[in-house]
Amino acid sequence: MPYATASDDTRIYYETYGDGAPVLFIHGGGGNTICWYQQVPFFASKYKVIVMDLRGFKNSPCVPERNHPRHYPADVLAILEQEGIGKVNLVCQSLGAWAGLPVAVKHPERVQTLFISGSPTPAYSPETWEILRKAGKTFDDGRHDLRSKSIGWNRKNVEARPEMLHLYGCIKALNPKGFLALTMQADDVKIHPAEFEGYRVPTLMTGGSHDDFLTPESHHLVAKLLPGSRKYTFEDSGHSPYFETPDEFNRVVLEFLDAHN
Repeated sequence: MPYATASDDTRIYYETYGDGAPVLFIHGGGGNTICWYQQVPFFASKYKVIVMDLRGFKNSPCVPERNHPRHYPADVLAILEQEGIGKVNLVCQSLGAWAGLPVAVKHPERVQTLFISGSPTPAYSPETWEILRKAGKTFDDGRHDLRSKSIGWNRKNVEARPEMLHLYGCIKALNPKGFLALTMQADDVKIHPAEFEGYRVPTLMTGGSHDDFLTPESHHLVAKLLPGSRKYTFEDSGHSPYFETPDEFNRVVLEFLDAHN
């Protein structure tokens, strides 16, 4: 099993598939490498696909005091160095944006494209931080299991495919407990509007119209903060289009990648 060693000696697990321009998929708070099972075979036929476990998730164990999103960007860079990758395409789901967006802002020479789904991101505004405050309280009040039951899904999709929700819960259960959602609001992870001056990384902000977890407006709010970014809404999905409506998700990502690679 391949690992990259971060600067604090935390070992970050990742997997690679296929050949071509590299695409790193970064999961959200309910995921890990396995959650991309509907993307890996599809994209590996044309691109080099990399999936990782964020620190503190599944195969990337981490001591509690280092289990914090502030370390995610360096973890991504560690994987790029391990693989000898100069420039990468980043696909980030929800929490994954705390890894991808800072790399795009602070190391734009390393990022070919940035695709973000279902995330208010660490791009700071009063509106995005209010969304985080409400969602973080749900998780840290001990109600995190609601994501595996109801919150954030298009209810029609869940009714039609109850096995989808069951599988999501099984994948999530592979992650150790210990991540605190409130760490996503720490002052040292905020990216303030002034830091986006001169931002030029091709960026597509997306979200699901049925996302009642991090709201259907998140991607619109963040797109206003990122110069030149585009928007796309998955009309039939909730918080996790990659899982809920994978065919549409894969098509939109592929079109975006092909346009810039």
